Amino acid sequence: METLYNYKAEEQKKYLKYFMVWIILAVLSSGIFGVLFLTHKDEEPVEVTRNNDVAPTQRVYDEADVLTDQEEESLEKLIAEYEERGKCDIVLVTIREYVAEYDEDWENIMMNWADDIYDKGQYGYDKPFGDGVLLLDNWYHYGEHDSQAGYWVSTSGKMEYAYDSSADGSVLRAYNSGLSISPYEAYARALEKLAYYAENYEQGEFRIPWILVLIIPVVVAAIYAASNMHQAPGKDTTTATTYVPGGTPGLKVKRDDFIRKNVTKVKIETDSSRSGGGGYGHHVSSGGHSHGGSGHRR
Repeated sequence: METLYNYKAEEQKKYLKYFMVWIILAVLSSGIFGVLFLTHKDEEPVEVTRNNDVAPTQRVYDEADVLTDQEEESLEKLIAEYEERGKCDIVLVTIREYVAEYDEDWENIMMNWADDIYDKGQYGYDKPFGDGVLLLDNWYHYGEHDSQAGYWVSTSGKMEYAYDSSADGSVLRAYNSGLSISPYEAYARALEKLAYYAENYEQGEFRIPWILVLIIPVVVAAIYAASNMHQAPGKDTTTATTYVPGGTPGLKVKRDDFIRKNVTKVKIETDSSRSGGGGYGHHVSSGGHSHGGSGHRR
């Protein structure tokens, strides 16, 4: 009887071990939800005020003369509105200059020019060299096949992080769609996109939507169930008395249980194009200030 009792106790431990994972998942899910619920705070948005009296108040510099006086004035008003929404300085500069023959050289020179203009103006909504963006657009054409046309976006402060590859593509599409109408329309649309990304960027915050807090534990449990349901305990073909003469327990059965080991490999993606934790196109200007951004030649 002692052997039979030990066998039943062993079977109970096996089934308890099988369901223990479910119990642990339930406890962890409840714990995570409880901690997030207790620590959640509806934080008031931080109000950013302009704190830069050094930078010029002018925002549109049409050196290429592609805008009318009325269009420049209109863009100045639009930029003032965009800056208030996005809490960042927005500067537009048009030029008509020969840059370089090869694309790589063109990009480097345009980048340096845009950064230098921003640094010399000491732009920044929160402080000099702070939150802001400068759009430098070149209109140089010489003959039919020699074009230096294209723009470069130089970002600083929070815009260095807000302006990522997605924002770059969005600004490019907005610019191109407007350019088919007029330079003014191209700038109005592109600058509005820049203001949008500045306005919707929450620096230094990472928030998990509450719906994910509820869904994630359920998904984890479902994945575990799907991968383990087919591995339910097999049906015993023998019992403790199968090989016992007379059907009476009297033998001690030794057996080895194979413990399965599940190994999961997770690949951690890295972006080698970014350095120093900076944003899209992160680099340091000749003036020693951190910038980001990108550009497109047309």
